[in-house]
Amino acid sequence: MNEPERERHFIERILELLRLLEDSGIDVDRLADGSVSHESFTAQQHDLRTALDIISFMDEIPGGFFIYYANGSEDIIYANRGVLRIFQCETMQQFRELTGNSFRGLVHPEDLDAVEESIWRQITASQYDLDYVEYRIRRRDGSIRFVEDYGHFVHSPAVGDVFYVFLGDATDERSQQQMEQKRLLAEALEKSNLAIQAKNTFLSNISHDMRTPLNAIFGYTSLAKLNLHDPDCARHYLEQAEIASHELLDMITQVLDMSTLSSAAGPAEDELDLCRMVEELCDFLLPQAQEKDILFSLDTSRIRHSRIYADQAKLRQLVLNLINNAITYTNDGGRVSVTLSEGDELPSSYAIYRIAVSDTGIGINEKSLESIFEPFTREKNSTLSGIHGIGLGLTIAKQIVDMLGGTIDVKSRVGEGSTFTVTLRMRIQPATIIPRDDTVAVKSSCRILLVDDNEINREIETELLERMGFIIDSAENGQVALDKVRRSAPGDYDLIIMDLQMPVMDGWRSSSEIRALPDPTLSHIPIIALSANAMVSDRRKSQQCGINVHLSKPMDLPQLLDEIDKLVKYR
Repeated sequence: MNEPERERHFIERILELLRLLEDSGIDVDRLADGSVSHESFTAQQHDLRTALDIISFMDEIPGGFFIYYANGSEDIIYANRGVLRIFQCETMQQFRELTGNSFRGLVHPEDLDAVEESIWRQITASQYDLDYVEYRIRRRDGSIRFVEDYGHFVHSPAVGDVFYVFLGDATDERSQQQMEQKRLLAEALEKSNLAIQAKNTFLSNISHDMRTPLNAIFGYTSLAKLNLHDPDCARHYLEQAEIASHELLDMITQVLDMSTLSSAAGPAEDELDLCRMVEELCDFLLPQAQEKDILFSLDTSRIRHSRIYADQAKLRQLVLNLINNAITYTNDGGRVSVTLSEGDELPSSYAIYRIAVSDTGIGINEKSLESIFEPFTREKNSTLSGIHGIGLGLTIAKQIVDMLGGTIDVKSRVGEGSTFTVTLRMRIQPATIIPRDDTVAVKSSCRILLVDDNEINREIETELLERMGFIIDSAENGQVALDKVRRSAPGDYDLIIMDLQMPVMDGWRSSSEIRALPDPTLSHIPIIALSANAMVSDRRKSQQCGINVHLSKPMDLPQLLDEIDKLVKYR
């Protein structure tokens, strides 16, 4: 006998015994009430005693158990004492009056359609598993309770189609779930409010802090125009406008960095010289420290293996943010020190490296230390501190450290300064012989094809580069640039500086077409992208199109000259 047959036989046997009791004049309702005792039957009434034993057993089940017809009326055939307790009924008569002796009357009216649809859907999906549904009931005292219903459909030629159901009160569990849901909702609401508050603070700060350098740019530019007769005075105003421009660019860069880091792929593994990389960053930031008469030092004496494998772009950005932050928040005449150290060598040629950046700046109070790495937070706004920024530098640093699998710690005292320590596990490069660099410095007679659809940009960039001695030819879009390269002779162009977003043909497609030219002397001309497209995806696309270097606008002339020097070689 298989499982469905045993199940059908069991239900048929129960219904047979219930019918036997009724045929013998025994009120089945009184069995559930406990009004009929086992001793009232004689030994000759064996089947009746068996029926009573089975009914008594079902009455002792901890939860509810009932059987009802699977037809239109859905009349209840039997319910045990557990069902009566759940509905707060003392007798079967009370239960039948409360429910109309129907499953439809047992379920709360608002839940009935969904419950029956769920039951029939489960029946269709599986004929062997118990169906589960949860719904509300209304008890005899009018209170609402939640119940769990585990039932199954049985088709029997002898008794017809019926459901048997195990019923349990789930109100306490449901209440706990609802309380937990309310708690989670409250927490989510609190976090949402904090996020809104942080966003509003950010918008308030950035509105003020971005308008400040913009106001300086407009103001100093106007003053420079009014003082063209005095070159020294005009130069001073333009220098101040340039400083404000860099402040504004730094704010925009930080917002873009946050966006790109949130969708960036995992860390790369580049070959790099750690000490040299940090030295280059310190050289880059040295003028900024000198302007404030800050004593700036770098100690790499505790590094034994400087050549490592790491994500060079992310590591550079991390160290740059930390040093820049230290210089920014250190008053004139203070000190900023950068210290690199290496711990014991680990298995598989790894080692623990620490990068510590210390300053004698304004410091951070203990309460602010708890949220120093959260986005858009600063201990004070620029109105109070005199320092412009949008509070993303340390957040970006923390995100990078997390992506690199390291840690970042901070120690600080108000008025005395701060120390940020980054700890990273990085792989050491095998000992190699570094080849001698025979690169000859670029000659100023280098011929450059400058491609940009913006006439003002072409004018500014052309004048700056021609002042450096370069020979400049220009093109207003990628198609014109491609045609000029096609018609050129080898040596006509030593380098191409390519904008990316342009009408007719963009810089990416133009670069791809140039790389596909049949003449290798033309297809291998170095290309530098100079574009406002500064996202990681843009840089990746440039690389795929054969562009050698991707630089961001506004043009950083020293950086551009350095890249030209690397790409263009002369015999």
